[in-house]
Amino acid sequence: MTRGMAVLELVADAGQAGMSVPEIAKSMNLAKSSTANICAALEGEGMLRRSDGRFTLGRRILSLAGDYLRSADQLAEFYALCRRSKLISREAARLALLDGTDVLYLARYEGTNPIRLTANIGDRFPAHVTATGKAVLSTLPDAVVEDRYRGKAFTPFTARSLTSLAELLADLRISRQRGYFMDDEETNIGVVCFAVPVVNLQGEPAQFAISATLIKARADELDHAEIVAELQHIARNLANPLSAHSL
Repeated sequence: MTRGMAVLELVADAGQAGMSVPEIAKSMNLAKSSTANICAALEGEGMLRRSDGRFTLGRRILSLAGDYLRSADQLAEFYALCRRSKLISREAARLALLDGTDVLYLARYEGTNPIRLTANIGDRFPAHVTATGKAVLSTLPDAVVEDRYRGKAFTPFTARSLTSLAELLADLRISRQRGYFMDDEETNIGVVCFAVPVVNLQGEPAQFAISATLIKARADELDHAEIVAELQHIARNLANPLSAHSL
């Protein structure tokens, strides 16, 4: 079990790139045969998936995360809070967690806007181009972010995407001061996203982030402060009730 968890942590840190059996074996100082057996067992349980000889996290991870959220009534509360929000009820919202250097979407709220912008539940995107990814990364020390991205490529989605660790760290610093995080046409041209982390205790890493996604023209018509205020209200209500009033 301990070795299995270590494999999952390594693969999680590798993000979309995944890891091969030889790479995992080298990192854990294990024989390739033993490593292959562990990976096969995890793949059989749906915890890992294999493509072109490389392993990434499997969909059962999402299922387990969803089970946790449901047990805490957070998913139901997320949807209810979105429906009751003045602006977000008409737009689109997502709940996501950080998985290595990716974000994994756990919930998707579709507002009354007929244009569908949100990713599907279970979809995975690089954290550096998403508002939710930046929001969770912002709650980690810079040194941890640097370590997590060491040797990682910053693949751009659009001409506005961040392309280096230095750019990401600068964006996080500015956004922390501003109080919210953005995907400003970094994933799709013409689409912007605002996000805030869901923080249970000040000073601790966030487990999740919530976001609102809008067409750029629509976002330009609205007061960004109102959108952020609604996101912050939802985040406070999803966080630990004992700490909600201190945020």
